[in-house]
Amino acid sequence: MKLTTEQIKLIEEKLYLEYDFYYDDAKHEVIDHIASEIEELMETTSFEESFDSVFQNWHNRLQETEWSGMHLYGKIKMPLFYKSQLMSTFRNDLFIWVALSLFFPAIIYLFKDAMEIETINTTVFIYKIVVFVIAVFLNKYTLDKYQNGKYTTVYGQIASWSNKKTAVALSLMAVSMIFMQRDSFRYKENIELWLGTLVFFNAFYFMFIIKYCNYFRHLKLVKNIKKWKHA
Repeated sequence: MKLTTEQIKLIEEKLYLEYDFYYDDAKHEVIDHIASEIEELMETTSFEESFDSVFQNWHNRLQETEWSGMHLYGKIKMPLFYKSQLMSTFRNDLFIWVALSLFFPAIIYLFKDAMEIETINTTVFIYKIVVFVIAVFLNKYTLDKYQNGKYTTVYGQIASWSNKKTAVALSLMAVSMIFMQRDSFRYKENIELWLGTLVFFNAFYFMFIIKYCNYFRHLKLVKNIKKWKHA
C-alpha cells in the first residue's frame, strides 16, 4: 500500500522533531527507506502501528554521531547510518589526496636530468603559487557561500570548514613554504630530500582544496533534492 503525502510528511516531521535531522541528503534517503518498510508492514497492520514499529527499528541508526575523517574532512556530525556511505567517499578522496601530493614531485624527479637547477626552482615556485591561489580562492568562495546560504547536506558541512582563520593558516604557510624556500634547490644529489618538502606542501594545500571541493558535491545533492521534491 502506497503512503499518502500526509503520511510521508509525518515521517519527515518525526525526523526533525525527535532526531533533529538536519541534512537534506540523508533525510530524503532515510525517508525513502522508512516509507518502504512502513508500506510493507501496512499489508498486515495499520499505518500507526507500522509507523511506530519501523521507527523503533531505526532508532539507533538515526542517532547523531560525531566522525573525524582524519584532517581531510575534519570533525562533522551525521546520522550513524550515513557513516558507511561517507566512508566510501572518504576513501576516494584519500586516494586523490595521496595521488595529487605525489604527482608533481614525481614529474620533477623523472625530468630532473633534463632541466637546469634554475629551471627547476622557477617551475616549482610558479607551481606553488598556483596551488596556493587555488586554495585561497576556494576558501573565500565556500566561505562566502556559507555566509549567504545554508549547507544543509553532509558534504556542505565539510565544505563549510573554510573560514578566515584557515585562510590565515594558508597564508602563513605560504610564507615559509613558497617565498622562504624560493631557489632553495641547489644540488641535484639532494633532490630526494628537497622533493620531500614539496610532497609536504602538496599534502597540506590539497587537503584543504579537496575539503572545499565538497561544496560542489553539495550543489549536486541540492539539485537532486529539488528534483525529488517536485517528483
